[in-house]
Amino acid sequence: MKVIFIYPDLLEGAAWRGYYYSGLGILSAVLKAAGHQAALLHVTQPIARQEFLARLGALLPAEGPRLIGFSITSNMVPFLREWSGWIKAQWPEAWIIAGGVHPTLVPQETLSIPGVDLVCVGEGEGAIVELASALQENRPPSGIRNLWWKRADGSIEQNPLRPLVDLDTLPFPDRALYDYPHLHHERQGEATMMVSRGCPYACTYCCNEALREVYRGLGRPVRFRSVPLVIAELRQVLQDYTFVRRFVFDDDILPLRRDWFRDFAQAYAAEIGRPFACNLRPNLADEEIVGLLKTAGCDEVRFGIESGNDAIRNGLLNRRLSREEIFRAVDLCHRAGMKVFSFNIVGFPGETVAQMLDTVKLNAAVRADVTRVTIFYPYQRTRLYELSREQGLLTERIVTDYATDSILGFDKVQRNRVVFIRRYFPILSRLYRWAGKRAWAERLLDRILSSRLTTVTLFYAANKAYDWVRGNATLDRWAMAWRRRFFG
Repeated sequence: MKVIFIYPDLLEGAAWRGYYYSGLGILSAVLKAAGHQAALLHVTQPIARQEFLARLGALLPAEGPRLIGFSITSNMVPFLREWSGWIKAQWPEAWIIAGGVHPTLVPQETLSIPGVDLVCVGEGEGAIVELASALQENRPPSGIRNLWWKRADGSIEQNPLRPLVDLDTLPFPDRALYDYPHLHHERQGEATMMVSRGCPYACTYCCNEALREVYRGLGRPVRFRSVPLVIAELRQVLQDYTFVRRFVFDDDILPLRRDWFRDFAQAYAAEIGRPFACNLRPNLADEEIVGLLKTAGCDEVRFGIESGNDAIRNGLLNRRLSREEIFRAVDLCHRAGMKVFSFNIVGFPGETVAQMLDTVKLNAAVRADVTRVTIFYPYQRTRLYELSREQGLLTERIVTDYATDSILGFDKVQRNRVVFIRRYFPILSRLYRWAGKRAWAERLLDRILSSRLTTVTLFYAANKAYDWVRGNATLDRWAMAWRRRFFG
């Protein structure tokens, strides 16, 4: 049987061509290993109904059962709602399944979407193979663990979860499912890797705490693939895609398990020898870990700073990271000759302009080489979602990315500030880096950027200019190249 996956991957910018997402790659690999087929409709730009249906129709089998799977997070739900309606109107007999973090955390809500027939709760490798086999044999999907589905009589069958998968039992992801050489990282000679699942921390804006509750009693939520298999996959990628010069590990914390990372660093240096980037929590960055990173060939360490304001970072977000730990981690990496890439978020409930500027200032003070900034999005079953709901900040506004707007009920002035600081964060960071040793200059910047007049004039005009550039493919490519050159 042929399974068609649909991945909404729309970020700002007319030149955007999408990310590689290993979850779908693994689902495709397990399907093919079981004798099925898989294809992907990877939507990276706004799409009209006629084009969407034409592209999907070209992938669907001419006859037999049709299974179409969406992989979504919460901000992608508007796409699922609209596109599943289009599909059902064109192919009413098609089975539509939704999987990913959002359906796992709120399966009942996801299944209530009219076009959705099934949801996958938790990991989908076993469930998707059993589902494809059942539909191929014209059997209903009864009794398949991890699946909830709507019966013909309107009732819902809720099947129990299966144990968490041993990552070493999974095949390597099927990267050929994508137009792989033309994706975002790959066009820069990079390949994205995921060699683990799960995170042990309890940040209030993140879904990991809720996912651990879903998986309670089913195995260890934090798992790593064995080092020999990781090395084997890296070798396979280099063999299949000769343009790859560097790896980007998207795992939440690659050096989380010290013993595993010691073995990995040694094997990677000896057998792969390509530069790579990875995520690391600042409190885990000590001399040994940074030394292992350097020895292995890491050229960029990515830290989640998230907020430069201590009350926001450690109170609201429960990050439990002191400024001293952040400064020490960044300094260790810089002294080892590695770049520092920081993740940051603006637009939290109750966050003031001064607190957002604290994030800019902390990045300036630690001299982060590359900064990534997103606008806060409240995920269901997280503590910050509940806080946003209690404060009456949740709206029906549709926001399908983390860059263009806030879903919270801020007034126009606050929304304009959040969007401006997010978009011009690298420039602001450079300005505050220059002003860091000039108290008068920092005070002047604070006063200008906190002014309501500045918000409704400069911020408004700058945001409009940004939208204009990113809406033109040629200008957008130029802007992306300029940003990479000057801001990493």
